[in-house]
Amino acid sequence: MKKLVVTGRDCLAGMKMAELTDIRVMDSPIVELTEIPNLKADLFIVASTHKSASGKPSLTAHSPGNFGSNKFEEGDLGGEPRQLSVAPGPYIGEAVRKFHEIREREGLAYDVSLEVTHHGPTFRLPIVFVEVGSSEKEWRDTKAIRAAVEVIEHLLDWEHEGDAAIGAGGPHYAPNFTRRVLQGENFGHICPKYALKDLDREMFSQMVERTWPPPDRVLLDWKGLSSHRARVVKMAEESCLAIEKLR
Repeated sequence: MKKLVVTGRDCLAGMKMAELTDIRVMDSPIVELTEIPNLKADLFIVASTHKSASGKPSLTAHSPGNFGSNKFEEGDLGGEPRQLSVAPGPYIGEAVRKFHEIREREGLAYDVSLEVTHHGPTFRLPIVFVEVGSSEKEWRDTKAIRAAVEVIEHLLDWEHEGDAAIGAGGPHYAPNFTRRVLQGENFGHICPKYALKDLDREMFSQMVERTWPPPDRVLLDWKGLSSHRARVVKMAEESCLAIEKLR
């Protein structure tokens, strides 16, 4: 499997990582990366910043995609509306597990979590984001940057193991799904509670078809499905996936 690490010139954390390891730097914004389709690789690893209003120190991994609009009040999410990338479940899971291992070993004061599917780019290619957040202080933190570089270099050497599931419900940092990842499970696409209004049969099909390896089960954050519970369960049943409720 050919793997390629990329970042955007506008991405401070990614550029800091590029000082320590071989990363292809692109001119387009980190949520677009328009040069990717012209490159030849089986897996793209994106060295990226993570942003949040809380500014909480975080080490995260996820795949990109938009369940609904690619716009929000403060700006552009990048990519295409209602389009998901290919989510390489084992690599997303392994990135989170490796971040957790490094945090415990180094005593880093950072949260480690899986994130749900969000923002661009949304090419039909396997992409995993490896992120340091959530503010400029962390993007310049040498220990956090070195942790992300170690994760990236591990993924370059690691060949995928295990299967993958998809998930629905719960908050953005997916604590119930993160817990399962740290126990050895892998997730491709996860639709959070705030995006369930956009999750219809078409988008559910994309979650299945654009998770790799092909998922055989869907895990539902039962409390986090709220009023969408019956509708999501019906879509899962129609897809013939095994269903597990996380309570």
